[in-house]
Amino acid sequence: MSEYSFGTTNIGAGPRRPGRRLRIFWLLVGCGLLGWRPVAAQPRPAADTLAPVPEALVRHYLARSLSVQSLQLPSAALVGQRYELMRWASGAGMRLAGRLGGWWSTPWSDAVAQAILDTLRRNIQVLHAGQPDIVAQGCIFEIVEPPVNNLTVPNRLRADFGEDTLALPMRHFRFTDMMYPGYYSAADSNHYRWDGRPPGQAPGTPDLSRPEAQLWFYYCAVRQIDAGCEALHFGQIRLLDNRDPGHRAIWSLLQRVRRYARTRNRGFVLCDAHTHGEYYDPLPPTPLPDSLRQLLFDFHSCPLRPNEVDTVRAGTHGASLDRGDPGNPAGAIYGLSAGGRAPGGWLCRHLPAQAEFDNGPTGTPDRPGQWPLVWGRDEIDWFAHQPAAYRNEWLVYAQARVRQLDPDTYFQMPGARGVTLPHYPGGAYWATVAGQSETIQAIWAAEAARRPLIGPPAPPR
Repeated sequence: MSEYSFGTTNIGAGPRRPGRRLRIFWLLVGCGLLGWRPVAAQPRPAADTLAPVPEALVRHYLARSLSVQSLQLPSAALVGQRYELMRWASGAGMRLAGRLGGWWSTPWSDAVAQAILDTLRRNIQVLHAGQPDIVAQGCIFEIVEPPVNNLTVPNRLRADFGEDTLALPMRHFRFTDMMYPGYYSAADSNHYRWDGRPPGQAPGTPDLSRPEAQLWFYYCAVRQIDAGCEALHFGQIRLLDNRDPGHRAIWSLLQRVRRYARTRNRGFVLCDAHTHGEYYDPLPPTPLPDSLRQLLFDFHSCPLRPNEVDTVRAGTHGASLDRGDPGNPAGAIYGLSAGGRAPGGWLCRHLPAQAEFDNGPTGTPDRPGQWPLVWGRDEIDWFAHQPAAYRNEWLVYAQARVRQLDPDTYFQMPGARGVTLPHYPGGAYWATVAGQSETIQAIWAAEAARRPLIGPPAPPR
């Protein structure tokens, strides 16, 4: 059994009966005579025999995390690039395939949702063919669009939520029942509507205190777990919890997802969100000390938040990394990941975290001072806009700098990520096309051998 496998322990089994060793011996002999061989796929473990997710497992996967966000792009012209990237990543040592699953725009029909999930399942099969230990991450984001009304709610999930599936044999999701009341208010529309269209047409932010929103998130989680995902990213959780004091509803949802995951794949799911730390407090007015409070997630995720450096390199502007502002929950996470009791039961001063290149709206290119943009671009657009040589230098710098700033935070390498730059085919950055694949593999190889891979000094600040 590997260091990171899930096994059962025979605690309190009592005294052995006479002859037990002899029976085991003859059983093993019999297996050998029958030509028995261990198989790669193990049977699904029973829910009551599973160990909790240990800290070592979380850190094991975060140490080799790679974003592969754009591997579900429908363009047939990009299929070759997609499979090239997956074959390279599985051979390069990737352990966590970040943002492989999920959708930002809600599918407008059951058939479209199924096609997306079928692509996800095939992608995971390709990754596992190269490296069976890879964990694929799905996503459930903080946006829902009205076409969710076209999607059928599986009756097995309705039954899990206590619905009477006999009185109403079939129904679709109800967009209206997921939304905050403020979605329909002109005064609060900017907080809960994603564009200027009227209610019922504009996408909205779901309210996770509402059962219908929980059912939608559970549906997205179950379907991605069934496709092979063993990690789930829950987006900007602070937008979803405005009416959930103590995070009771979110904790209940996450525990429901974890119970389901125990019956699938390898029996675990690593849950994270964009946050410095959120807690489940059964009694919100009287929470426990932070060191003992129950953390919602297995790890935290945040943008890299590069700082602009006014040094022009080959016609482009550089950036550096530094500690964040403790009073800014949208800032850098270095040294600020909250501690407490992890869902796996272990206590920590700082929950493990990862820093990743962020996507987002863009501003005026090359003009400074548009935080959180970097020289007027979102983080991955800024990075992809740099010359290839500087991109490689910056990856070496960022890997070392993140670990220097915070040993509990890990840098997620950019493998595939959507960009808005016109000269990138299909609107996606690909490490294998942009020239960063060898650098990423060299960084991981150097760390595996415990040899420092020293890059250029950080740009001056």
